Amino acid sequence: MANSSTHLTAPFLKFSKQAFRAMRLIDIATGKSDLLSEHTAWLTETARAIPDDRDFTVYIFGYASKLGFQGEGAQQSDASNVTLSFARASQAARALESANARATTRIDLFRAEGSAGYSAPGTDDSGLWRAVEVHVFLDDAPPPPPQTTPADPCPGGRRYRKWSIATPGGFSGSPFPGAVLAGNVVAFRNEEGAPVIHYYFVPGAGAGFSYSGPKLKAIWGFLKGLFGGFTYFGMSWSSFTADTAFNFSDLNGANCQIKSAGAGVGPGYQKCKVSVSGQVWFREPSGKCMFATQDFFTDVDTSGKDIQLGVGGSVVGGPLIKIQ
Repeated sequence: MANSSTHLTAPFLKFSKQAFRAMRLIDIATGKSDLLSEHTAWLTETARAIPDDRDFTVYIFGYASKLGFQGEGAQQSDASNVTLSFARASQAARALESANARATTRIDLFRAEGSAGYSAPGTDDSGLWRAVEVHVFLDDAPPPPPQTTPADPCPGGRRYRKWSIATPGGFSGSPFPGAVLAGNVVAFRNEEGAPVIHYYFVPGAGAGFSYSGPKLKAIWGFLKGLFGGFTYFGMSWSSFTADTAFNFSDLNGANCQIKSAGAGVGPGYQKCKVSVSGQVWFREPSGKCMFATQDFFTDVDTSGKDIQLGVGGSVVGGPLIKIQ
């Protein structure tokens, strides 16, 4: 039931999982997109209440009443109401982002529903539909309700947040004191749907140290073996949720930073943290697709058993190159 004094009411949409926070922000002025102070206060409180150590997903739905625009036919008014509902949803997204910067890449569903969500005469101007509905889920989000139309993916196809990563092989050598030349193999497994694994080689150079480095011949032999067929399956997988959703195509050429320290010739143990960033299409808080450099993930711990040559520690970075 709506509370006219707060301009907030329980959400209409139902999901299979209970939201961390959910609300329908109602009574937005006719023909306008500006949120009321009560709306902004709820959005700010919700964004700030999200635990810093938890992942989250935001669904936003914008609406408009049936009331048409003066001088427009029915079809044109329907289109104008979609545009209006988009602007209202954008205002809610920006308010969340202002209160919590992480919201920028956590809005996974952004829909401008216009006035299609209910049946009423064309003169209806119900405050319940001059509205935005916001749902915030911690960790995994449920699928959208069936009455909503899925958003078209950004260019490059669908992107994913649930992944696993392993660093099954690496080498490092020091051509002169204080500098490191290194190479690593990084495996990515997509965990949404049937698991798919791709392997990438990361040549890198950076500041660090190395106790001993392999000869050039050993490096080339190592790489030849990798490109000829990867046969070592004793990998330690680490699951993570991406800061910005990505796919395998986005990984190719993305910058990978590896902070590592390990020991062993052949199977050994490697202490390792991996970060990846690169250019990717993502949906900004306005709901529009943008192409920019984003952090895919940061400092995922991939420590475990690997195959390596040499002993040492380093911080190196380089492009991910897919191993065919």
